[in-house]
Amino acid sequence: MATETAAPITVCPECGAKIPKAGMSLCPYCASPLVSTPGKDQDRNPILKKLARIEEKPEFEESKSISPPWTPEYQDARNRQTQGTILVIIGAVITGLEFAIGKGNPLGFLFLAGVIVSLLGLAKAIRGGAIRSRLDGMPVLMRSSFIVTRRSETELNGDVMYYFLLTFGDGSEGEFSYPGRGVSHDLYSNGMTGTAFTRGQELLYIERIRG
Repeated sequence: MATETAAPITVCPECGAKIPKAGMSLCPYCASPLVSTPGKDQDRNPILKKLARIEEKPEFEESKSISPPWTPEYQDARNRQTQGTILVIIGAVITGLEFAIGKGNPLGFLFLAGVIVSLLGLAKAIRGGAIRSRLDGMPVLMRSSFIVTRRSETELNGDVMYYFLLTFGDGSEGEFSYPGRGVSHDLYSNGMTGTAFTRGQELLYIERIRG
């Protein structure tokens, strides 16, 4: 009698991310369990053995208290909120000037200019708040990790986006994006081990811990 083999899971049923490698028991992006056949024997995988040693070190537990730096997208969202709030205040001041020197004419130039500035500021603040809310709603995972490979792509505006293929101590593996931060930033290299902070398919930070 022929036996049926379950089809490999290619998309995480929890977060919807594409599973980059067959046979993983956990999603690399949200750590949700996957109903699949385990892949390599973890006891025989030298990388996983190295990560298991890292997890036993006191530095690993200490690293979990670190607050990863804001990503450029998150910082931009905060700037949008701040700038939008300032524009709303400026618009309110301009509108107030109409009542102070223009006898409160609702069709006066200052009144209309103030309303326009306030609306632009409100839209900017709402947009920034929506981005922050989306990012804050995504959990940040902290796991022992090993950098397998690194590649980069240059975007049309000249910014560089890096992509790191990471193996985690739980046996999962995935590729994560990491925006370039300029030549002064010490970029992570292949073979580096430590505690990786990830949010969805984005790498936030790696605290280096030698295996």
